[in-house]
Amino acid sequence: MTSSHWHPVSDKPDVQYVMKEGFPDGIIVLKSGDLALNELSFRDGTIEFDMKPLAEDIPGIRFRQRDHQNGEEFYIRSFPDCRAENDCIQYSPVINGFMLWNVYPEYQKRAPVFADGWNHVRLVVSGKRMNVFINDSIQPTLAVDELLGDTQQGGLELHGPAAFANLVVTPGKTDGLSPIPLPDSMGNAAGIVHEWQLGPLTALHFGSAPTYAESPQDPRMWKPIRSERFGVVNLNRQYSASKEPSSLTWLRTYVDSDRDQTKQVSLGWIGQIWVFANGSLISSGKNFYDPESERQRPDGRLSLENNSIPIPLHRGRNEITIALYSSIHDDDKHSRTPYGWGLAMCYDDMQGLTLQP
Repeated sequence: MTSSHWHPVSDKPDVQYVMKEGFPDGIIVLKSGDLALNELSFRDGTIEFDMKPLAEDIPGIRFRQRDHQNGEEFYIRSFPDCRAENDCIQYSPVINGFMLWNVYPEYQKRAPVFADGWNHVRLVVSGKRMNVFINDSIQPTLAVDELLGDTQQGGLELHGPAAFANLVVTPGKTDGLSPIPLPDSMGNAAGIVHEWQLGPLTALHFGSAPTYAESPQDPRMWKPIRSERFGVVNLNRQYSASKEPSSLTWLRTYVDSDRDQTKQVSLGWIGQIWVFANGSLISSGKNFYDPESERQRPDGRLSLENNSIPIPLHRGRNEITIALYSSIHDDDKHSRTPYGWGLAMCYDDMQGLTLQP
């Protein structure tokens, strides 16, 4: 834990390397910014360290970092009520510069964390899975059934504000954890819509609803995209975080109905959504993290619990088109969101329906 082993990966990090009795390898006091460990390429094994939060924030560690835009991240939300909150610790993939904390409420948990004291963290990483142990936990405090980043191997970074000590990386030590992801019961539910088409981005007119006529009209402008774990259409793999203005994302899917009927659909999304059935706007909704009043259950994260709407279907083939403004802020002052970008959709009852590509 000395300066010769680390290099900064953020602008002007506030860091001190401290030698103190009881910490023979030293302490890194990282008040802000990020540090990367020199000459380490980690794939599978155990990462353990001690961490003391220095402020109410989200300090933690990134691993399998291909670059600063892609890797895996684990962190503690170091707030006074952390031990009682269901999002005290969190795992998030980092994809193309997007940090997807708001897409996977399944990967956040309560934990025996000391928000103002030292915590021992042990990450056991094996293939597509990870178990997290906090302090004296014998069973995993958080079990990640499928790591969702695009990297399989890479560097290790510390993220402040926190003090770090006693870092030990043991490649290959996986405690027998299988590298194979566990089954995805939610994403494999009968009514989940897997097959979508993604159109090019169009201009966002903040404060006014888009019209169906604004959707891309040339069939050649659409490309296939498939949902992933938990039924999420992960749009972060399609774009890169940037300072570009916010835009509308267009998606569409098809369903055959054996008669005229109305079906209830569960929807999850981030930001604001408009739903068109056969060209007619039938629903819209907001799921912004800021302001708090516009957060859908659970806590403004993407979930099929966000909303449920009726969709009128006619006999034969039906086109469902969705316009999505993905942001955590309900305003037009921010550029492209650096966080989760996506949606999920599930028919509650598949009787008489056939999903089409």
